[in-house]
Amino acid sequence: MKSAILIILSVIFFVSCNKKKVNTNLIDRNSVEVAGSINTMKDSGIFHCSKCNTPLYRLENNYQSMENDESFDKAIDDRVIFNENFENKTKLKCKNCGTIIGNVWDDGPISTGNRHCVSKNSLILKNIKNDQ
Repeated sequence: MKSAILIILSVIFFVSCNKKKVNTNLIDRNSVEVAGSINTMKDSGIFHCSKCNTPLYRLENNYQSMENDESFDKAIDDRVIFNENFENKTKLKCKNCGTIIGNVWDDGPISTGNRHCVSKNSLILKNIKNDQ
């Protein structure tokens, strides 16, 4: 009986993952917008929420992972809310506007152990102006 329920729940989960859901708290864009050249930014860029323009992540905290989304080991201060009310995962939300931007997993780099897997659709990368 338990295995039948587990199979049914697994099928429902996989089917629901493949459906395109309409959610007004999700951003509908195709990729990270870049204001300026990413090659000239080096470690001085900031990823902003594409809905409300709040700075969320520093370019220096962005790292290469095997995922298609952007991966970060930590957010800027308390700009991102961790919503643990989802089964088996923790959703990330912009603290300012409440937009769901991704998930956090515990398979990140040694520095924090966290991998903030953030949808490229929810970010705008901007250069920090240096007054030097």
